[in-house]
Amino acid sequence: MAKHAKHARSDKDGLNQEVDARQDAQAPEGGEAAGTPADHPAAAHRKASKRMRIVLISVSVVLVLLIAALGYFAWMLVGEARDVAYQSAAQTAKVENDASLPATDAGKGAGARKEAPQLVGLIGKTQGEAIDEIGRGATETSSKDITEEKGEGDEKTTEVVGRSVTLALTDETTDARGNIPSVYLTLDADGAIVEAGYSASVGSLGYGDVSFIDAVSSEHIVENLVETAGVHIAQDAVEMPAVEDYRTYADDGATIAQEVYTFGGDGTGSDGSAYSWSCKLSYDYSAANVSGNLADTIRQVYVYIKAAS
Repeated sequence: MAKHAKHARSDKDGLNQEVDARQDAQAPEGGEAAGTPADHPAAAHRKASKRMRIVLISVSVVLVLLIAALGYFAWMLVGEARDVAYQSAAQTAKVENDASLPATDAGKGAGARKEAPQLVGLIGKTQGEAIDEIGRGATETSSKDITEEKGEGDEKTTEVVGRSVTLALTDETTDARGNIPSVYLTLDADGAIVEAGYSASVGSLGYGDVSFIDAVSSEHIVENLVETAGVHIAQDAVEMPAVEDYRTYADDGATIAQEVYTFGGDGTGSDGSAYSWSCKLSYDYSAANVSGNLADTIRQVYVYIKAAS
């Protein structure tokens, strides 16, 4: 009996040793006796989740930086637009305010008044005779043939029917931009002058930085130029046109871009003949609107005389 029990214990010990050997064989390498293996799906999921969190954090940081940059640039654009709007509004207000000033304050920087050449006396003369009569350093700067097509079909021809000539008055005062007062001659096919014109800046004529309204209504620049050009005209013959007829605005609808109007009429010349005249007054505020300085306004006046038809 005792021998049988001893044999049973030996069998039990052998069985336990076999179980321990199998457990040792199944234990993970590196001494890990318990836990999740490295290649277990749960471990892979945790690694993927960690990478995703890192990516999301990085994307969030980039988005925040982009939003901050966009906000900064938007703020800069708004500030610039506000500055431009302020300058435009100030410029427009100054133009309108100057237009309402009394005549005594209308022509700041005004000097001795200059007269237009006697254009009436040039009608019918040749270019050479006109240059001699004008004086003032009159020098031809450009000329162009005036052509006219005649005939029909294959028989159509182009004939020279006249010539236009520009003379710079080099002895006269130029404006701040170097614009020289000029005379414009239109000659017929025989070389006789049929129309004569003159242009100068308002400032070089001695009117200073007078506003458009005051130049017409108070300073009578149109009547003065037409009269000195040789056509008799009453001092109050020119009336101020409606604002919508001579003023244009920039795209914002508030900033004055230009004030331009061409006056015209008929009168008697110093030689007793009838003449037609036109006078264009042009104020361009483009440069002034950019600089914010009303002195940069380009103020030009043109007067033309020809025999009445």
